[in-house]
Amino acid sequence: MLALFAGTALAQTPPERLFRAIEESKPLVAEGIVRRGGVDLEARNEAGETALHLAVEKGWRELVELLLRAGARPGARSETGETPLHLAALHAEPWFAERLLAAGADPRARNDAGETPLHWAALSGNAQVAERLLSAGADANQADVNGNLPLHGAADGGHEAAVVALLPYTREPRAQNRAGVRPAELARARGHGALAERIERAAAQQPAFQTLEPDHPRRPERGP
Repeated sequence: MLALFAGTALAQTPPERLFRAIEESKPLVAEGIVRRGGVDLEARNEAGETALHLAVEKGWRELVELLLRAGARPGARSETGETPLHLAALHAEPWFAERLLAAGADPRARNDAGETPLHWAALSGNAQVAERLLSAGADANQADVNGNLPLHGAADGGHEAAVVALLPYTREPRAQNRAGVRPAELARARGHGALAERIERAAAQQPAFQTLEPDHPRRPERGP
């Protein structure tokens, strides 16, 4: 059995070894594989994720740096359309988002649900990341397929700092999603009355605006 396993391990390709090292939470092994070269950085797992997706998700700075220097594409999409920048938006610390943006990641990239990295940062309450995305050109007025703005997500989660970051960039804080619900209504329904009032004060300074409908520009075809 040991001999069979050893033979199987030896037969693995560099991408297979890399994915296995990441799956087994062995960052030093993964880094060594990348440093040796010969890894197809476009290789995907079953979810269509690249090694860069997984390294960002794991929060492994050194591996992310190595992959980007080796030529990993920051705009690669998973089977459901997420880029590594979407996963970076789940980290409260903005280093991953900053590094990917510096490498050319698109802050307005949408997944199949129409969500941008800014939506994910807002939903997660990661205000620093939201601010970094906004300064890089993320659009706080992009709605997902359900008509939700990033402000809806921040309000729903009661994330005050994220709401504060988004309000100056949101044209219509009273925008309804496709269910007819406004951000302040979401905040109040979740028990965040003070936050709802803050959104309503900001909304009072804006003219009435119709429900936002999702806008999906054609995006480039994904890699294999």
